[in-house]
Amino acid sequence: MRDPDRFRWWLLGLASLTRLVWVLGVHPPGEAMFSDMAHYVARAQHLVDAGIVLGDRSLAWQAWGTHTLLAIPLALLGAHSSSALVLAGLIWAACSVGTVVLGYALARAVLPETWGVWPARAVGLALLVWIPLLSHTGMFISETPYACALTGATLAAVVLVQTGERPVLAGCVAALAFVLRPQAGVFFALIGLLWLIDRLGGWGTFARVTPRRALLYALPLVLALGFSLVRFRVHTGYFGGVAESATMNFTAGRCHNIVTQAFPDAEALAQSEAKGSTKDGRRISLPGFRALGRRGPDHLLALRPALGHESIKFVGPIGDPDVHRAIRSRCYAATGVVEQLRYSIVNVALLWVIARPWPESSDAKHPELFELALRGRDLAAIVAPLGLFGLILALATWRRDPALALVGLQLLSLLFVSALVFGAPRLRTPHDPAALVLGVAAIGRLVRGGPAR
Repeated sequence: MRDPDRFRWWLLGLASLTRLVWVLGVHPPGEAMFSDMAHYVARAQHLVDAGIVLGDRSLAWQAWGTHTLLAIPLALLGAHSSSALVLAGLIWAACSVGTVVLGYALARAVLPETWGVWPARAVGLALLVWIPLLSHTGMFISETPYACALTGATLAAVVLVQTGERPVLAGCVAALAFVLRPQAGVFFALIGLLWLIDRLGGWGTFARVTPRRALLYALPLVLALGFSLVRFRVHTGYFGGVAESATMNFTAGRCHNIVTQAFPDAEALAQSEAKGSTKDGRRISLPGFRALGRRGPDHLLALRPALGHESIKFVGPIGDPDVHRAIRSRCYAATGVVEQLRYSIVNVALLWVIARPWPESSDAKHPELFELALRGRDLAAIVAPLGLFGLILALATWRRDPALALVGLQLLSLLFVSALVFGAPRLRTPHDPAALVLGVAAIGRLVRGGPAR
């Protein structure tokens, strides 16, 4: 049967055209090989060249999904060939196109037909020109495929709730999102929690998701989690999560240090302290906190490092859980509960304000795109209140409109993770499709009244 939704095909064509122009002409991803992008490509090349190497702790620093995805074109065309990077760029472009089309489909699925076609179309058109989604297409960062997988996983969960169909497919898409960025697990845990509350309450809101279907949905996620935990254990020697970077990020979120520096021995640490350097050792810097630190101690969202210095230094691996646990204990003691709560508010605020859009801010080959990225951040900040208002409405009416509530849970998971760790524009971007859907739903409810469904 012929698909009557011609707008979707127009959107697909325009998204494909703009993304192809971007990755082939405006900003080829191969021109941004620094920091995270360089590490992802290096791990992908290592995977193709050497195969699976057990016991390499550096391979546990980040989740394994992104560099594995990158390894596919490298394995096909050569680990170190420029043509492989071009093919990888086209994959990233396809992911960006997928985010646009899936975001539109998500809006169609959760916004009522009685509102007409244009609310959903407005979401699709906004995603087509949404600056962060377009800009990230030219970078080998995890956010581009993650945005596609997360939006697809949200749509699949909505379809499962509405029809009870394809629970295994929905679980597989969710598992893909998880292995790209494990914080997606918070979203899926919230879905499970809401389903369980509904079952225990006997309300039947999720009646089509029977226990059998729920288990089929959860199975791919459980397998992905189990594999990730075992892989982490093999590379690090201990069970402790999926990626060691999470440990360091959690410490930064609770201590508000800009820089983390790890040294191989006490002598190297002493030399760094004697020089007062924040640029040596194994070093990780957080651009959002640095931008916040420049605002000074009197700013409403002042940084105020718990240990009094912008850098935390120690001896050992930079992701050592015991070291970080001890550091966080010192930060908790130095700040107290009230300041820790303020830290969380500051962390969430950085999703939309102050934090400089990265990696655009460090893109030496395309400095002109930084101003464009700033405009994108400012636009997202303007739209944010509507999205957050839509989140509140969606959660308040979850029993009448469970599909929209799932979209709300996706944005809520971002707020939870950011409050614990920290926020940044690039971490927010994969959740922007959900925020736009919630914002349009909020407008619709205010104008037309009543729940979305």
